[in-house]
Amino acid sequence: MRTFTLPLALAAGLGLTAPAPAQNLEDVIGGIAQSLIQQELDRNAYLAAQEANTAAAYRDYLARFPKGAYRVNAERALERLGASAETSSAAQAEARLGISFAQKVAVQRELTRQGYRTGGTDGVWGRNTRTAIATWQRDRGDKVTGYVTEAQLRVLLRGAVVTPPDADDDAVGSSPVAVEAALKLTRSQRVEIQRQLSALGFDTGVADGLWGAKTRTAIKSWQRANRQTQTGYVTAAQVKLIRQQAGSAAPAPGTGNEAALEESLLELTRTERIDLQRRLTRLGYETLRTDGTFGPGTRRAIAEWQADGGEPATGYLTADQVRLIRVETGG
Repeated sequence: MRTFTLPLALAAGLGLTAPAPAQNLEDVIGGIAQSLIQQELDRNAYLAAQEANTAAAYRDYLARFPKGAYRVNAERALERLGASAETSSAAQAEARLGISFAQKVAVQRELTRQGYRTGGTDGVWGRNTRTAIATWQRDRGDKVTGYVTEAQLRVLLRGAVVTPPDADDDAVGSSPVAVEAALKLTRSQRVEIQRQLSALGFDTGVADGLWGAKTRTAIKSWQRANRQTQTGYVTAAQVKLIRQQAGSAAPAPGTGNEAALEESLLELTRTERIDLQRRLTRLGYETLRTDGTFGPGTRRAIAEWQADGGEPATGYLTADQVRLIRVETGG
């Protein structure tokens, strides 16, 4: 009985009848194997996006496989969902404006004044603010994206000049105290920043929103580590950078562990976790993955959803919150 090894079988399938150097044959076979693996990854990624059937899932597929075999199908799915590449472009264009925290608050106040409910004027543009912007755009006859253009920002700021990113942080004659005061940080935002600094290794003590000597020292230490002017007071740019470095909201000392423990008591199955990730994404809170693992992206999405709903932003779910997410997404 004769047996064929995999290399010989592949060579036979390729019609390689003449003898070939072993190294060349290995290179050919390796290239074929890599191609097959890539095709399988492409296919699996598209099937996962198709199963989720959300704009975020299809965008994730296109980002991973910009020249994938199912690219056209994914783009058509995005158009069908009403979330074409235009929405993504609108988000990128808005990001380039570098809208400051104070400007975001001003926009929310103006939208609220005009009767468009933003769910708060805290400088955080969550799903309520995005919906308010989209409704305002529709009523004006503009393209509805939920993201503002430079011209629209000027209108909402009542003609104020749109400043470049962080220009308001270093205003001439403004003391560090005045710059931080202009941010109008809420108590919950101060608590979040304390948690984030502690998570980064800069101990603020108790995260209670009261910024005393220990928090100011932690801010100075963080500023020194990041080659910033050591004032002990934060700017809008620094708040943004701290958030980015922390990755996700850190639970409060003494309560975060309890929140995590309470979530663990729910004994959520992997299927339930995947379902919750998809529902959060549908609500506009990007979890980055829908794999049933609650990593930094999912924890951040949960915390943002909690904050927008006026709940403590622990990043961990309670039984009531699981039910509420299901209700908000149609049961």
